[in-house]
Formats: sequence, C-alpha cells, structure tokens
Amino acid sequence: MSYPPAPPPAQPMPQQKSGNGFGVTALVLGIIGLLAGLIPGVGIFIGIPLGILALIFGIVGAVVSKNRVNQAGKGTGIAGIVLGILAIAAAIVWTVVIYDAVGDACEEAGYSGSAAECTDQINQELDDLETN
Repeated sequence: MSYPPAPPPAQPMPQQKSGNGFGVTALVLGIIGLLAGLIPGVGIFIGIPLGILALIFGIVGAVVSKNRVNQAGKGTGIAGIVLGILAIAAAIVWTVVIYDAVGDACEEAGYSGSAAECTDQINQELDDLETN
C-alpha cells in the first residue's frame, strides 16, 4: 500500500506594504525645506525647491494611499504637502522681510534706490577704499 504524496507547503499570503515611501519622502523634504526656508538668504535657493519637491511627493503619496485598503500612509502625504507649502511660504516671507530691511537701512544711511542698487553702491565704495 502506498501513501499519496505530501501536499506542498502552504505559501504565506503576500502582505501589502503598510508604509508610504512617497509620503515619508515628502515629510522629510518638507521638514528640511521648512528649516532651510527660515534661514535668511538660504531659503530662496534651498527652501523653495525642497518645498516644491515635498508638494509633488506629498500629492503622489496621498493619491497612492487612496488605492490601498486601509489608506495607510495618507497622513504622511498630507503632512508633506502642508510642510511643503509652509517651506515655500517661509522662504518667500523671509526673503521679502530681509529685502525690505536692507532697503530701509539703505534709506536711513542716505543711499537712494532699491536694496539691490544700495548694495551695489556700498560695494563700489568698498572697492574704491581698497584701491586707495
């Protein structure tokens, strides 16, 4: 008497990922962009691009999480979107505040024109002092 062959071992059901890589990326980029956006002079060059990337990754992360059963990772995508917007806003606000402060200081010092013209005049005066 022969026995039937043993059944194959049961394969575990593939687990769906519970995280959201796009959302986490958006969150990290948003945090770094916001911190960079608060640094005067640096925010315009680092904060805005990172904020835009955080927005893009956050939107993709939120859309990807809608297709999941329990919408895992949707919160990180939304947080990335919010932080991206805050990073862009902080960089723009700080740039305007610094530009206005330089313009006001130039007017008080007796220079005319915009802040850019004022700094050009000051640089020219410094160059003249170095050559003399």
